Amino acid sequence: MSTYDDYIGSLVKQFWDYVYSQPDAYLELLDSTNRDKKRPPVFNKSEVAHNILTASDATPDHRLAVEATLPRKERHRYFGSMRSSQALAQSVFGNLTALGKASVLSELESDEGLPAFFDDIGNATLQLEYSVDHLGEPRPTSIDLWVDGTQRIAVECKLTEPDFGTCSRPRLRANKDANYERDYCDGNYTCQQGRNSRCSLTDIGVRYWTYIPQILSWESTTDIRPCPLKDTYQLIRNVLAACVTRHGEIDMGNAHVLVIYDARNPAFQEGGKGNQQWIAAKSALRDQGNMRSCSWQRLISHIAKDSELGWLVSELNNKYSFGLK
Repeated sequence: MSTYDDYIGSLVKQFWDYVYSQPDAYLELLDSTNRDKKRPPVFNKSEVAHNILTASDATPDHRLAVEATLPRKERHRYFGSMRSSQALAQSVFGNLTALGKASVLSELESDEGLPAFFDDIGNATLQLEYSVDHLGEPRPTSIDLWVDGTQRIAVECKLTEPDFGTCSRPRLRANKDANYERDYCDGNYTCQQGRNSRCSLTDIGVRYWTYIPQILSWESTTDIRPCPLKDTYQLIRNVLAACVTRHGEIDMGNAHVLVIYDARNPAFQEGGKGNQQWIAAKSALRDQGNMRSCSWQRLISHIAKDSELGWLVSELNNKYSFGLK
């Protein structure tokens, strides 16, 4: 099994090979043309839209339509890097949306043999970087791709990430973070720092633990050491975003999280950090169908069945070397 460093090195090499297979004018879009074993190609700040794949014969209007699926202000800091999972997500779902081709996802199966999406997804709304504002968070949860129709799906898109996001409270440092005294947590679900709540987030009005006992097997009224939310934070936050309606009602039967990952990434293979987080979160769910997974390889192989999307499959393979036909 390859190591994470091997995986990154191989993918960075692939990106540079891709860059040098393009016309010379393409190189002028990058902030550096020096091939680097560790640093992937990065687009100049004014040219980051070129990290979104479109057909070579796409009209200017189509390119603008794809770009418009993600407001510029929602682009991540490193959107211009070819390692950006957000740029990959927009290349796939932005094009499907702009082309009116979302229905191609309707029969895609997850790794678990369940529907990755749902039958009438063609009539659903797909939104990149959707803000969930009903969990009481000071800074709303941002979902990579939100699918809203007969069901709600919170899609988490990963590429080279080494893991899923963890709770920030145990990472607060004295003399560095202004909210340390109020919000620091030692990683246990216990009352600390003079707080009345066992969770630092609960104390500022975040409602995670209001819903957790109904969706997972974790009790909110007893101490838990260590806190099970500490390392599963991003996954569980997405589960709550999907399974709790805007009206604060639990609806587990019409919602799930879908994680899309690169099957080559050791972090999401057996024993990897991401895989361990996945198992910890999913095993605690009262309905394990509320978390599903699908590799980019599986997804791209599926959309290749639509002959009109052959160019997208080809472009994705050329850039990311997913190895599919």
